[in-house]
Amino acid sequence: MSCHFDAVVGNVALVDRLCRDVDEGSLSHAYILEGPSGTGRHTLALSVAAALSCEHKADSKAKTPCGKCRNCQKIFSGNSPDIISIGLEGDRASIGVEAIRQMKNDIYIAPNDLDFKIYIINNSDSMTPQAQNAFLLSLEEPPEYIIFFLICENSTSLLETVRSRAPSLRTQRLSDDEVKEHLLKTDRRAISLHEESPDEFASVIKVSAGRIGYALSLLDTKHRKSVLEQKKTARNIISMISSSDRGGAFEVISALGNKRQDVCRQLSYLEEAVRDLILLKKDEAVSLCFFEDAELACELASNFTSEALFALYDAAAQAISDLEANANVRLALMNMMQRARLI
Repeated sequence: MSCHFDAVVGNVALVDRLCRDVDEGSLSHAYILEGPSGTGRHTLALSVAAALSCEHKADSKAKTPCGKCRNCQKIFSGNSPDIISIGLEGDRASIGVEAIRQMKNDIYIAPNDLDFKIYIINNSDSMTPQAQNAFLLSLEEPPEYIIFFLICENSTSLLETVRSRAPSLRTQRLSDDEVKEHLLKTDRRAISLHEESPDEFASVIKVSAGRIGYALSLLDTKHRKSVLEQKKTARNIISMISSSDRGGAFEVISALGNKRQDVCRQLSYLEEAVRDLILLKKDEAVSLCFFEDAELACELASNFTSEALFALYDAAAQAISDLEANANVRLALMNMMQRARLI
């Protein structure tokens, strides 16, 4: 094969499948790329676009996409007018029918630079049913130069009529060792952090949970500091509850603020931490997602009953669900604390 997606880390079988489709000229007019955020879904879509447009694609001996020619550089830098991204705008929780109608009008305008015009629909599982129905005709009979990539975490949120018209390909998380190896091989910030603060670097690997894109974002000092602070808060809440300091836990949770997205993110870390403790109650040899210190996690788990952990996990999960459904932040947190029997 001449096609090689060097920009994609891991997901070998998936890369081979798409490269084969490119090499054989058998690409579908649409693909659903599902999987956890940060596992290479967007990079896969860009790699297909670059492979189709690389200036060396006619050379059977060349390795494409080369990543260096004008077309490749414009695509990977996000500057190609023929690679159009659609997604959530502002604080909206869904992609509405109007955004899809605008896209439908645009797809009949011929490509500018490239031979293809590629639409990447991010958070496609957040399209309203009306938006998905409006999208169906374009999905069924697009112009021959159009390719759609529907990027989502879980395709079951898409209508069956949409899923049946595009093959679904799932990206997988990497191992901690694979993430570490890639960061140290490709990013100077990772090398510096590993040398200057190995514990903090270890936290980056653990927090990334096999998502290479997220690991790269954590190399930004400001973002990393915010995330590690949220992890610390989650640990503090659990430590307080485990030591029967319910008042302290109540105060910390009450002080999480009113910003919906920030509170959801904080509760997701609490959810991950409790998940680790639930699994440790069954098997102390499990792979942990939240805790780097297995000894600390085992000690915390021993201070809880399984019933209490499940109650806390369910309470956090329900609060996240309520907040995503636009519930009042303060009320959602109060309800969570009641369900977790903290008040």
